[in-house]
Amino acid sequence: MGLEILKFGGSSVANAFRIRHVSEIIVEHIRNGNQVVVVTSAMQGVTNQLIEMTKQFCDSCHNREYDAVISSGEQVAAGLLAMCLCSIGIPAKSFNAWQIPIKSDGVHSDASIAHVNGDRIFEEVTIGVVPVITGFQGVSDGDIYTVGRGGSDATACAVASAINADRCYIYTDVDGIYTADPRIVVNCGRLTRISYDEMHELSLHGANVLQAKSVSVAKRYGIKLNVVSSFSDNGGQTIVTDSTEYVSTRGSIAGIAHHCGLTIATFKPGTSDTGFPVDNELCIKRISDNTYIVPHTVKGEYDAEYDDDIGLVTIVGQAIENGNIVDDIIVAFSSKAITVRATLGSRLSKSFVVPRLQTELAVNTIHEVVF
Repeated sequence: MGLEILKFGGSSVANAFRIRHVSEIIVEHIRNGNQVVVVTSAMQGVTNQLIEMTKQFCDSCHNREYDAVISSGEQVAAGLLAMCLCSIGIPAKSFNAWQIPIKSDGVHSDASIAHVNGDRIFEEVTIGVVPVITGFQGVSDGDIYTVGRGGSDATACAVASAINADRCYIYTDVDGIYTADPRIVVNCGRLTRISYDEMHELSLHGANVLQAKSVSVAKRYGIKLNVVSSFSDNGGQTIVTDSTEYVSTRGSIAGIAHHCGLTIATFKPGTSDTGFPVDNELCIKRISDNTYIVPHTVKGEYDAEYDDDIGLVTIVGQAIENGNIVDDIIVAFSSKAITVRATLGSRLSKSFVVPRLQTELAVNTIHEVVF
């Protein structure tokens, strides 16, 4: 018997049909002799709807009421999933962050989980109840704080650490981590194993399977994440752990990520001290002293000129320090008339800033070079 965390993303609980299917997955884990703790996201599309509603009254996402509103989606999903489980004979209870409690710190809409009290979880599991916990949220000084989009992954990792779970499954709409977005690269391959550091880089630069912050939490506590599909039973999965099994023809290259939710912010001379952190979980990067790549979410909060006509395409892997790979990519870009507006790099990644409409072409071009 094992103690397992099962986290379900928004597409997995998008409607009543999907919630019933998720319940069947939970039952299968229980039938295999495991104790189960569930973490759920909001139903697909609900958080976006709530965000749009907040914009009718406030431009900022860093305040108490914003978090109170957008965290409510997880409460609905948790309650419905617990109801569904009970209706098929599986005792279950939904729990908000304050009921566990899941303690957070930081600022509204971008907090970090500081501590999870596992006592209540253990109490319920011991008597055969499946706790269904709201992801994406924590509590501090009596107020709800959200931990960034995709934050239910971080909740699952933090809960797994708190109760010393044997396994942590991240159920989503894809059966693992691919070398690129399979929606735009038809021949991309699935990795059977990827390192925390390389997964963090991919997530930071636009791969939407796992939240970057959650990968950092998993690495900190040594939690192996099994990324699996709730839509397919083909057995495919990727394990996020301490090493990578590469499938690249060019050596230690894990994959390619792309991000189109960005803008270039250019500040007036003499205003370079913007307060932007560099390379943080929001994928903020410095191009020059007064020019940054920032998410659309911070657009307008600073006195700057913004250019939305960009896409960020990033190749991730240990072999990125091999200059020949980057040179070959630049040559391939030139042959397809792809404009490179800027390049940025780190130990494990190389990013290319291209015009927005050339983003998908750039991803496919890099994939042809390295896979």
